[in-house]
Amino acid sequence: MPGRLRGLLQAPDDLMLEAGAVGEVLVARIRLVAVLLIVPMPLIARVTGAPDEEVRTGALVALIALVFSIALLRRVRRRGADVRWRFVSAAFDITAISVVLGLFLLQQLPHIAINSRVVWELYLISIAATALRGDARVCLFAGLLALLQYAAILAAATTLFGDLSDPKWAPFLYGHLSWGDQISRLILIVVATLLALAAVYQTRKLLVLSSQDKLTGIRNRAWLDSRLERELTEARLRRRPLCLAMVDVDGFKPFNDRYGHLCGDAALRAIGQRLAARVGEGGFVARYGGEEFTVVLPGVVLDDAHAHCDRIRAQFGADLIERPGNAGTVASPTLSFGLAQWQAGESDEALIDRADRALIRAKQAGRDRVVRAEPAVL
Repeated sequence: MPGRLRGLLQAPDDLMLEAGAVGEVLVARIRLVAVLLIVPMPLIARVTGAPDEEVRTGALVALIALVFSIALLRRVRRRGADVRWRFVSAAFDITAISVVLGLFLLQQLPHIAINSRVVWELYLISIAATALRGDARVCLFAGLLALLQYAAILAAATTLFGDLSDPKWAPFLYGHLSWGDQISRLILIVVATLLALAAVYQTRKLLVLSSQDKLTGIRNRAWLDSRLERELTEARLRRRPLCLAMVDVDGFKPFNDRYGHLCGDAALRAIGQRLAARVGEGGFVARYGGEEFTVVLPGVVLDDAHAHCDRIRAQFGADLIERPGNAGTVASPTLSFGLAQWQAGESDEALIDRADRALIRAKQAGRDRVVRAEPAVL
């Protein structure tokens, strides 16, 4: 279990980063909807006879929260993939709740601060929402922040205002101080954090199963479609280059016919894993289908991408494939690359099509080479 926890609290991999980028936008939308539902509550509280201090505090906080929620939604659409921004967003959610409770203390209303039946529960909702961000570290951060901030509010209430069960506070419209209830609240924050961590762990397992190619162990086409769409959005927003290569294993059918399908599977597995390792952290690789792979190089211009792909191609010329059953090794098939650089206004399907046509030319020209695509006609 400790090993699993350490693994869970590591920086998220590309799968969870992708899921977290979508989740962060979802959290921002939920936040805005929740605030819109809260905005009328001060008016309702006034109609039902709530104290003026509570009504004014609620109205002020609702207005500020509405402004911030709109701003955060606009911001996160551009920075949802930024892991640091997820910590900022989670801290805002937790701290906003603590600020509301703190305002009650400033207005000499400690019983509302520690016995709130509406505001305090937002801690649990905010912690649960961190699971959508796909990062266990954010879940743990939000949980610890809520625990510390609420404990500070509780300590301030009991320190600054003395005995909260003193008759001078009668008629105790918001209840007495019950240490059993307060300890239960702190425990519930811990439980909510553990549930959020468990949700992230389960999500990670499901994402691996749904986005991993069973044969090669690298990413599959479904994952590629989603990731490429986001990378092209980033390229458009930041005006940065992006190159994509379609890669085909040369002579794979004769290889299969000569050495058998088990050896063919071993070759695809080795080629996929070596290709991913050689592309490195600056790009990513997915199995497109059959004996074809896709390499995506964000932020890389065409000349550099060509040189990088050519180095990778040359390395496969000296590779060996382990045959199943300790039957020795055979020379690895070579690879052909069709390379294209994304052009502004081009769709992902059009980019793949250009790279695929360049790959056909590479195979027609003799295989084991990198061929650049023709410029797109937009």
